[in-house]
Amino acid sequence: MTSSPTPAIAPNPALARLLPPLSIVLLVVFLAAVLTTALPPRLLDPQWQLQTIAVLVNSASLALIGALLLPLALWVDPDNQRLRARRNACRRWALAAAIGFLLLIPLQGWAGWRVYSSVTGSQQEQISQSSQKLEDLRQAIRSATSHQELQASVQKLFGPNAGLSPAELGTPMPELRNMLLARAEQASRQLMQKVEAQAAIKPDQLVKETLRITISAVAYAIGFAFLAGVLPRGSGSAAPPRRGMDRDYLRQLAE
Repeated sequence: MTSSPTPAIAPNPALARLLPPLSIVLLVVFLAAVLTTALPPRLLDPQWQLQTIAVLVNSASLALIGALLLPLALWVDPDNQRLRARRNACRRWALAAAIGFLLLIPLQGWAGWRVYSSVTGSQQEQISQSSQKLEDLRQAIRSATSHQELQASVQKLFGPNAGLSPAELGTPMPELRNMLLARAEQASRQLMQKVEAQAAIKPDQLVKETLRITISAVAYAIGFAFLAGVLPRGSGSAAPPRRGMDRDYLRQLAE
């Protein structure tokens, strides 16, 4: 049983003239989203790297659709040489975009690790400083022989705005010492609880975001690679040849 050949698509110059401006609009919106985040550049800042990568991936569909409109315009008006030149230029940019999205994958992992290490390192430093101040406060409370000496030690540790309240200044020194040591012990327990809570925190959100970025970047890289013509398209060998295939084939040879 022989099927009839698929009819050729009739050229549509009006639609072909409409698609390139729409392509430019989508690309401009994409660039606006990226540039407002990426400028001013802070190339060595991992936070800036993560933010820029996220915007690139989240807005990439605009660039992909915008780039797709040019070969679509050429498909509906195959004799338009100006569209053909634009499509060829778009292919070169699409190849660069495919490579760029693949490069985002290791950059996302490296920047994410740097941010996580920086945050945890800063938290550990703050905890260490707080723990040392609490220990110094205990020593000051134990060694102070008068309210004035204790007041001076507290202000030296925590700044001129810190110190004993009027009620504490009127409390006998042995009673005040026991009261302040109890408070220091309570603060130490709270600090240890904070340390344990931070130790239990895992970078789940960062891992999920890195996984999302990685999968999306691979998908966009494949999409742009198809647009660039570097990946094989479906041959469709089971379908009958189109009318005008000889004309299209000769035109491709002439390019």
